[in-house]
Amino acid sequence: MALPVLNAPTYELTLTSTGETIRYRPFLVKEEKILLMALESGDDKEMMRSMKQIISSCVMNEINVEKLPLFDIQYLFLNIRSQSVGQTVKLRFKHPEEKNSKGDECKHIQEIEIDISQIKPEALEGHSKKIEFSDDIGVVMQYPGLEMYEKIIKFESEEANTTDAIFKIMIDNIEMIYQGNEVFYKDDHSEKELYAFLESLSTQQFNRLREFFQTMPYLRHEFEYTCEKCGCKEKVFLSGIEDFFA
Repeated sequence: MALPVLNAPTYELTLTSTGETIRYRPFLVKEEKILLMALESGDDKEMMRSMKQIISSCVMNEINVEKLPLFDIQYLFLNIRSQSVGQTVKLRFKHPEEKNSKGDECKHIQEIEIDISQIKPEALEGHSKKIEFSDDIGVVMQYPGLEMYEKIIKFESEEANTTDAIFKIMIDNIEMIYQGNEVFYKDDHSEKELYAFLESLSTQQFNRLREFFQTMPYLRHEFEYTCEKCGCKEKVFLSGIEDFFA
């Protein structure tokens, strides 16, 4: 006689990048082992690999994890972890340089419980995928997927020409260029044409493209706590998945 099989509960969340509803289940013991081994290794690549593997196993929709923006991957993983292990994590904090806001020495380390179920990716004020260069000309951008983040890391590790790297990243993440009601899709034009378009921008217009990447959604959480020892308040800003499991 076969042993009984437990059915895992399912949950839903909405992806920040597309608004798509995603159904997922908590991770199982076999998947938790993958995560624990990655955490023990201290290797960022292993951690990312384990996150992708867990998301692929636990998400019930048809999705290509490699194409998801990093903030969607982190948000998905945070929620899977929340429903699997618990909705809170305990983190330890201390005053920067072990000095409080009064300038007095305080080496106290304080443990604080964070509710990760309430944390969502947030874009900085003014962020938009649509970037206007003039009254009738502009671009619509798309968020870089995990593949693109890995390209960025490769550019940095190989010390590639910075300008070429920036242009390549920007071109890869243009969805379309428009002029009035006329639309020019990136895939219908050569890389040479797209380079020429970027080179025709003024410095101010080019910086608007940079701002798109600088203000993209990211896991962010800001709070204030009072030190149990000295009574001084300290502001804490967490960003990215690493800060929530440090």
